[in-house]
Amino acid sequence: MTEMGKYVYGIIRANGKRDFGVIGLGDSPSQVYTVPLQDLSAVVSDSPIRAYQSMTKDKVAQDLYCHQSVIEKVMKDQAILPMKFGTLVEGENEVAQILKTGYEQFIPALGWICDKIELDVVALWDKEAIFQELAEEKEIKEFKERISSNPAGPSLDDRISLGQLVEKSIKKKNLERAEDICHILKRKAQDFCTHDTLDNMMILNCSFLLEEKREEDFDAQLHELDARYQKRINFRCVGPLAPYSFSTIEVKKIGFDAIEEARKLLGLGEEITRSEIKSAHRRLVFKYHPDKNPQGEPWVKEFDEVNQAYKLLLEYCRTDRCSLRKEDVKDSVLVKIVKISDDPERKRY
Repeated sequence: MTEMGKYVYGIIRANGKRDFGVIGLGDSPSQVYTVPLQDLSAVVSDSPIRAYQSMTKDKVAQDLYCHQSVIEKVMKDQAILPMKFGTLVEGENEVAQILKTGYEQFIPALGWICDKIELDVVALWDKEAIFQELAEEKEIKEFKERISSNPAGPSLDDRISLGQLVEKSIKKKNLERAEDICHILKRKAQDFCTHDTLDNMMILNCSFLLEEKREEDFDAQLHELDARYQKRINFRCVGPLAPYSFSTIEVKKIGFDAIEEARKLLGLGEEITRSEIKSAHRRLVFKYHPDKNPQGEPWVKEFDEVNQAYKLLLEYCRTDRCSLRKEDVKDSVLVKIVKISDDPERKRY
C-alpha cells in the first residue's frame, strides 16, 4: 500500500482551517486545504509519498502545472510564499514543524511580498529579421564575398569561421539589446533577476517583481518596446505569478547520520560553537582549494564536500553553542527562503 503524506504548496497568513477546492495534484484531483499554526497556515493536499526524480517527464510536468495553478488560485485572495516544487512531508506534524521552524522567516517575507507579483519576460529575435541584419554587417559581408570568390567553393574551415563570426556578432547584439530592455522595464519594477537563455535566438529571459498596481504601467512599457523594435524582437510576458524567483521556500530534512558525517569531515567535537564551524571550514577550504594543487588532480570532490558539510552544520546549529551527541541530535526540518535574485552569478543589467 502506498504511504500517504502531505504535499505543501506554500505558506499564507491565516489562523484557521480553509478549503480551496478539489484542485490538488495527484492521480486524480485532491482537496486543497490549510494546516494552521498560530497566525500562519500551510496550503496542502494529501498525496502519496514519491520521488519526483523517478517519475516520467510528463507526470512531473503535469504536477508542476497543478502546483502553479493552486498557488495562482490562492494568490487571488492573499499573498502566498510558494514552496519549492515537489515538497512532500510525512504528515501534519511535519507541516507544523515547518511552520514553527520557519515562522521568523515567513512573517517578514509575507509582509514583503504582499501586493507584489512576478512577471516573466522573454525576448526573442525574429529569425528572418536578425539574419538580414547580420548579413549586412561589414565584417560578415566581406568574409562571405571573399570565400564565395573561391572557384572550389567555401571550405569546411571557411564555413566554420563564418559560423563563428555570426555567433560572435549575435551574442554581442543579445547583450546590447538585453541591457536596453532591462534598463527600460526595471523602472517599473522593485527587483529583477535573469535566467539562462535557451539559445542565441533568445535575447533575454528575465523575471520582474513589481507592485500589483503597476502591472498596467509595466504592460504599457512592454508595448512601447515592441513598437520600438518594429517586430524584429518578439516579446512574451507570463504572469502575474507568485514571486518564485524572489522568495521560494526550500525544506530539507536531516538526521543524526548526516550531522555526524559533516562533524567528522570538518574534524569537530561533539560540543561545538558556530565560530568553530567557521574556523574548521576556512582551514579545510584552504587545504582543498583547487588552486592549491594546480599540477595534479584537483580536490574538487573534497572541496565540495567540505562546503556542503559547513552549510549543513551552520543550518543545524542556529545557537552560539550546540551539542552533536547522538542523544541530543533529533531529526530536524530545516527551512530556508531561497531567492534566485540573490545569486551573485546572475547578470545584473
